[in-house]
Amino acid sequence: MDQMDIMKALESNVSRNSALDVLMQVDEYLDTLNVYAYPNWFKGEIVEGPEIEKYWVTVTLMYPHKLMPDPEGAERILASGGKVYYAKDNLVTAAKLVTPEDRSDVPDPRRPGMPAAKKVERPVWLVTLEIPRQYMDQMTSDRLNNEKAEVNTEPLAEPNNDLTQPEGDPNAPTG
Repeated sequence: MDQMDIMKALESNVSRNSALDVLMQVDEYLDTLNVYAYPNWFKGEIVEGPEIEKYWVTVTLMYPHKLMPDPEGAERILASGGKVYYAKDNLVTAAKLVTPEDRSDVPDPRRPGMPAAKKVERPVWLVTLEIPRQYMDQMTSDRLNNEKAEVNTEPLAEPNNDLTQPEGDPNAPTG
């Protein structure tokens, strides 16, 4: 998996409002199942998706190899009818240009005359989630029902005069 491919996928998601809405629903789904309570689930980065099909919404999350998400969190998704796939992969990124050894012999095509950084491979976990679309639709309808709920907009009742301070000197004895 190349870092440039991830950036292109994310740019396409930002340009589609519906994709952002679906990603927020995926987040709400995982939060409702308390998946984020398990170690490292919260640390995932979206690298692919959402792919919206008739019955499924598919999203792929990436985790550093040392921060594999706890499989017990995946069991919660499986129990709700979802599917979870774990895969090992390598993320290809550019090295930080700190020393001359970090430079590549090939010139950078995006910056003429400048050296390109060497490519570095880092091991990662890819976790693909297939979530039943019925949950996404149900969350949308629940949200719409909450927005349509009636709110009492009548003005508040007049304050009770028995509880207010008597006029005059507040330090004066009463009675």
